[in-house]
Amino acid sequence: MAGDANGTGAPDTRPYIIQTYDRWIILVIVLVAGWLLFRPAFAAVCAYRGVTFEASLVPTTAEHYYRKATIIDPYVADGWLRLGELYYFWDEGSRARDVLAAQTFAQGVQDVPTNANLPFDLGRTYLLRLHEFPEAKAALQEAVRRDPTMEFAWDYLGYAALKSGDRTLAVQAWREVLKLDPNHTSARDAIAKYGG
Repeated sequence: MAGDANGTGAPDTRPYIIQTYDRWIILVIVLVAGWLLFRPAFAAVCAYRGVTFEASLVPTTAEHYYRKATIIDPYVADGWLRLGELYYFWDEGSRARDVLAAQTFAQGVQDVPTNANLPFDLGRTYLLRLHEFPEAKAALQEAVRRDPTMEFAWDYLGYAALKSGDRTLAVQAWREVLKLDPNHTSARDAIAKYGG
Protein backbone atom coordinates (compact mmCIF):
# COMPACT_ATOMS: atom_id res chain seq x y z
CA MET A 1 0.00 0.00 0.00
CA ALA A 2 1.37 3.45 -0.92
CA GLY A 3 2.77 5.37 1.99
CA ASP A 4 2.76 2.29 4.22
CA ALA A 5 5.84 2.78 6.43
CA ASN A 6 5.35 0.00 8.94
CA GLY A 7 3.26 -2.58 7.09
CA THR A 8 0.06 -1.74 9.00
CA GLY A 9 -1.67 0.20 6.25
CA ALA A 10 -1.24 3.52 8.05
CA PRO A 11 0.09 6.38 5.93
CA ASP A 12 3.79 7.18 6.23
CA THR A 13 4.00 10.49 8.08
CA ARG A 14 7.79 10.67 8.10
CA PRO A 15 9.32 13.66 6.28
CA TYR A 16 9.90 13.06 2.56
CA ILE A 17 13.70 13.08 2.89
CA ILE A 18 13.46 10.31 5.48
CA GLN A 19 11.03 8.36 3.29
CA THR A 20 13.50 8.46 0.39
CA TYR A 21 16.56 7.88 2.59
CA ASP A 22 16.45 4.13 2.03
CA ARG A 23 16.38 4.71 -1.74
CA TRP A 24 19.50 6.86 -1.48
CA ILE A 25 21.27 4.19 0.50
CA ILE A 26 20.39 1.59 -2.12
CA LEU A 27 21.54 3.94 -4.88
CA VAL A 28 24.89 4.51 -3.15
CA ILE A 29 25.35 0.78 -2.59
CA VAL A 30 24.58 0.04 -6.24
CA LEU A 31 26.94 2.78 -7.47
CA VAL A 32 29.80 1.72 -5.19
CA ALA A 33 29.35 -1.97 -6.00
CA GLY A 34 29.14 -1.15 -9.71
CA TRP A 35 32.32 0.91 -9.52
CA LEU A 36 34.20 -1.86 -7.73
CA LEU A 37 32.91 -4.60 -10.02
CA PHE A 38 33.28 -2.79 -13.31
CA ARG A 39 36.35 -0.64 -12.62
CA PRO A 40 38.65 -2.90 -14.68
CA ALA A 41 36.24 -2.59 -17.61
CA PHE A 42 36.08 1.21 -17.18
CA ALA A 43 39.89 1.36 -17.21
CA ALA A 44 40.10 -0.78 -20.36
CA VAL A 45 37.46 1.34 -22.11
CA CYS A 46 39.31 4.51 -21.12
CA ALA A 47 42.58 3.09 -22.48
CA TYR A 48 40.83 2.12 -25.71
CA ARG A 49 39.51 5.69 -25.96
CA GLY A 50 43.13 6.80 -25.84
CA VAL A 51 43.95 4.37 -28.65
CA THR A 52 41.39 6.08 -30.87
CA PHE A 53 43.00 9.47 -30.26
CA GLU A 54 46.48 8.06 -30.83
CA ALA A 55 45.29 6.59 -34.13
CA SER A 56 43.89 10.01 -34.98
CA LEU A 57 47.35 11.47 -34.35
CA VAL A 58 46.31 13.42 -31.26
CA PRO A 59 48.89 12.14 -28.75
CA THR A 60 48.19 14.66 -25.99
CA THR A 61 44.56 13.57 -25.74
CA ALA A 62 45.61 9.92 -25.97
CA GLU A 63 48.04 10.53 -23.11
CA HIS A 64 45.18 12.04 -21.07
CA TYR A 65 43.02 8.93 -21.50
CA TYR A 66 45.91 6.53 -20.84
CA ARG A 67 46.74 8.36 -17.62
CA LYS A 68 43.08 8.31 -16.66
CA ALA A 69 42.98 4.54 -17.25
CA THR A 70 45.91 4.04 -14.86
CA ILE A 71 44.11 6.12 -12.23
CA ILE A 72 40.77 4.35 -12.63
CA ASP A 73 42.35 0.95 -12.05
CA PRO A 74 46.14 0.71 -11.76
CA TYR A 75 45.90 -3.11 -11.73
CA VAL A 76 44.85 -3.22 -15.39
CA ALA A 77 47.84 -3.41 -17.72
CA ASP A 78 46.25 -1.65 -20.73
CA GLY A 79 46.72 1.88 -19.44
CA TRP A 80 50.34 1.33 -18.41
CA LEU A 81 51.24 -0.39 -21.68
CA ARG A 82 49.58 2.21 -23.88
CA LEU A 83 50.97 5.18 -21.96
CA GLY A 84 54.50 3.77 -21.89
CA GLU A 85 54.38 2.91 -25.59
CA LEU A 86 53.08 6.38 -26.38
CA TYR A 87 56.13 7.85 -24.65
CA TYR A 88 58.38 5.27 -26.31
CA PHE A 89 57.20 5.75 -29.90
CA TRP A 90 56.17 9.42 -30.07
CA ASP A 91 59.05 11.91 -30.14
CA GLU A 92 61.66 9.28 -30.86
CA GLY A 93 65.11 10.45 -29.89
CA SER A 94 63.87 12.44 -26.90
CA ARG A 95 65.67 11.09 -23.86
CA ALA A 96 63.13 12.71 -21.55
CA ARG A 97 60.32 10.78 -23.24
CA ASP A 98 62.34 7.56 -23.04
CA VAL A 99 62.83 8.13 -19.31
CA LEU A 100 59.07 8.73 -18.97
CA ALA A 101 58.44 5.47 -20.83
CA ALA A 102 60.77 3.59 -18.47
CA GLN A 103 59.14 5.16 -15.40
CA THR A 104 55.67 4.30 -16.71
CA PHE A 105 56.58 0.71 -17.49
CA ALA A 106 58.32 0.35 -14.10
CA GLN A 107 55.19 1.53 -12.28
CA GLY A 108 53.11 -0.85 -14.37
CA VAL A 109 55.46 -3.75 -13.55
CA GLN A 110 54.93 -2.98 -9.89
CA ASP A 111 51.14 -2.56 -10.09
CA VAL A 112 50.40 -5.49 -12.44
CA PRO A 113 52.61 -8.34 -11.19
CA THR A 114 51.26 -10.96 -13.62
CA ASN A 115 51.69 -9.17 -16.95
CA ALA A 116 54.83 -10.11 -18.92
CA ASN A 117 54.53 -7.36 -21.53
CA LEU A 118 55.26 -4.60 -19.03
CA PRO A 119 58.70 -5.87 -17.96
CA PHE A 120 59.43 -6.72 -21.60
CA ASP A 121 58.69 -3.15 -22.67
CA LEU A 122 60.68 -1.85 -19.71
CA GLY A 123 63.66 -4.00 -20.68
CA ARG A 124 63.36 -2.97 -24.32
CA THR A 125 63.34 0.70 -23.30
CA TYR A 126 66.43 0.27 -21.12
CA LEU A 127 68.23 -1.75 -23.78
CA LEU A 128 67.46 0.12 -26.99
CA ARG A 129 66.81 3.69 -25.86
CA LEU A 130 68.48 4.37 -22.53
CA HIS A 131 71.40 1.93 -22.93
CA GLU A 132 71.16 0.93 -19.27
CA PHE A 133 72.08 -2.71 -19.77
CA PRO A 134 71.98 -4.11 -16.21
CA GLU A 135 68.47 -2.64 -15.76
CA ALA A 136 67.45 -4.09 -19.14
CA LYS A 137 68.76 -7.50 -18.13
CA ALA A 138 66.84 -7.43 -14.82
CA ALA A 139 63.58 -6.33 -16.47
CA LEU A 140 63.85 -8.94 -19.22
CA GLN A 141 64.61 -11.68 -16.69
CA GLU A 142 61.37 -10.66 -14.97
CA ALA A 143 59.52 -10.83 -18.30
CA VAL A 144 60.66 -14.38 -19.00
CA ARG A 145 59.97 -15.38 -15.41
CA ARG A 146 56.38 -14.19 -15.89
CA ASP A 147 56.02 -15.80 -19.32
CA PRO A 148 58.71 -18.35 -20.28
CA THR A 149 57.21 -18.68 -23.78
CA MET A 150 57.94 -15.05 -24.69
CA GLU A 151 60.40 -15.53 -27.53
CA PHE A 152 61.32 -11.88 -28.04
CA ALA A 153 61.92 -11.38 -24.32
CA TRP A 154 64.45 -14.23 -24.39
CA ASP A 155 66.09 -12.75 -27.47
CA TYR A 156 66.35 -9.26 -25.98
CA LEU A 157 67.58 -10.81 -22.72
CA GLY A 158 70.41 -12.39 -24.70
CA TYR A 159 71.53 -9.00 -26.00
CA ALA A 160 71.04 -7.27 -22.63
CA ALA A 161 73.08 -9.98 -20.89
CA LEU A 162 75.80 -9.73 -23.53
CA LYS A 163 75.96 -5.93 -23.15
CA SER A 164 76.10 -6.41 -19.36
CA GLY A 165 79.08 -8.74 -19.73
CA ASP A 166 77.21 -11.95 -18.91
CA ARG A 167 77.98 -14.05 -21.98
CA THR A 168 76.84 -17.29 -20.32
CA LEU A 169 73.35 -15.94 -19.64
CA ALA A 170 73.22 -14.50 -23.16
CA VAL A 171 73.90 -17.89 -24.73
CA GLN A 172 71.37 -19.56 -22.38
CA ALA A 173 68.75 -17.00 -23.42
CA TRP A 174 69.38 -17.60 -27.11
CA ARG A 175 69.13 -21.36 -26.54
CA GLU A 176 65.70 -20.74 -25.02
CA VAL A 177 64.78 -18.78 -28.16
CA LEU A 178 65.75 -21.77 -30.28
CA LYS A 179 63.62 -24.07 -28.13
CA LEU A 180 60.66 -21.82 -28.86
CA ASP A 181 61.51 -21.24 -32.52
CA PRO A 182 64.12 -23.55 -34.07
CA ASN A 183 64.20 -21.34 -37.19
CA HIS A 184 65.25 -18.17 -35.33
CA THR A 185 68.29 -17.24 -37.40
CA SER A 186 69.68 -14.38 -35.31
CA ALA A 187 69.64 -16.50 -32.12
CA ARG A 188 71.44 -19.32 -33.94
CA ASP A 189 74.02 -16.85 -35.32
CA ALA A 190 74.50 -15.24 -31.88
CA ILE A 191 75.16 -18.64 -30.27
CA ALA A 192 77.67 -19.47 -32.99
CA LYS A 193 79.40 -16.11 -32.54
CA TYR A 194 79.42 -15.80 -28.74
CA GLY A 195 79.37 -19.19 -27.20
CA GLY A 196 79.01 -22.22 -29.40
